[in-house]
Amino acid sequence: MSALAITLLVVSPLPLFLFKVQADTPSFAQNNPVSSSNLPIAVVISREIKPFIEMVEGFESSFDQRVVRIFLDPNSSPFSHDPLYKGTLLSSYSFMIAVGPSALSYIIQNNSLTGERLSYNARKVLYAMVLNPETIIPENVPICGISLNLFSEESVSKIVKVFPSIKKIGILFDPANNSKWFERALKRGVFSKVTPVPIHIKEQADLNSLNQKDDLNVDALLFIPDKTVTSPTIISHIIKQSIAKKIPVIGYNSFFHKSGAALSFILDYTLIGQQMAEKVIELSREEYSGKEPPAEQLDYEKSCEPSTPAYHITLNRAVVELLNLELGSSLPSELKVEP
Repeated sequence: MSALAITLLVVSPLPLFLFKVQADTPSFAQNNPVSSSNLPIAVVISREIKPFIEMVEGFESSFDQRVVRIFLDPNSSPFSHDPLYKGTLLSSYSFMIAVGPSALSYIIQNNSLTGERLSYNARKVLYAMVLNPETIIPENVPICGISLNLFSEESVSKIVKVFPSIKKIGILFDPANNSKWFERALKRGVFSKVTPVPIHIKEQADLNSLNQKDDLNVDALLFIPDKTVTSPTIISHIIKQSIAKKIPVIGYNSFFHKSGAALSFILDYTLIGQQMAEKVIELSREEYSGKEPPAEQLDYEKSCEPSTPAYHITLNRAVVELLNLELGSSLPSELKVEP
């Protein structure tokens, strides 16, 4: 697609909406207690950082049930200034929400959920803002929630819809961190519309050597959240080198967009909080009705598949023009185009 055509796309009078992965919050969510017990909801926060707080604010804004914020100090000891704070046992709250991996680990250990099968107590715990939650949650403990794993079959299909020329996509990750995720993604058909090419990055030096390779034989590079692949300097350099090789990069936050990624999936933390509120409301419906989960849902894999977090997609117009990338004939109406 020419630069002129892309410019026309940007100034088109048709609205460019943000892509929000969420269900509409029911109208009864406002001014209604979530739990028949009327106990407050505990939100255990791993660290007091902006993304976690924005998520909690989105959660709190979705209903009138009292929410007790509980923080973990650097030694993973809980504290709260809320007068309704009554420790961290599940029995003191209608639900307990873990925000971040440390909070999830703490709740599991503090409430002796290890090894427990489907039970009322385990179903009172939910999590958000956790990457690869299956590495924290014990087997057969059905704790449900919203992971930070952005790339599902639906989101990968969006990549192909925007860039139909992508047939083979290189995925950068450290096997020690994300091999299980990659295997599960293959099993679930996440890459059913493209051929995934795993590119193993076991140390920062592997990222440097990646720039020296001229035979990657991929149509795009996909970065996924991975604690080994975090150096801003090296990531920026890889993006620049990829642009020089006419290979678009797909990233997962605004840093990638600013650094030259052609397409970026950017989390919306407030909406993730609203997603969590939706889950609590759904579980409350079951509590009101006294409905028990069917026997076939005793399997963790079936009953608590992590939800994809809310996000929007940003297309980098300048990079698309520079690489002369062909855009799909029917771009997602939710796509946001920025310079």
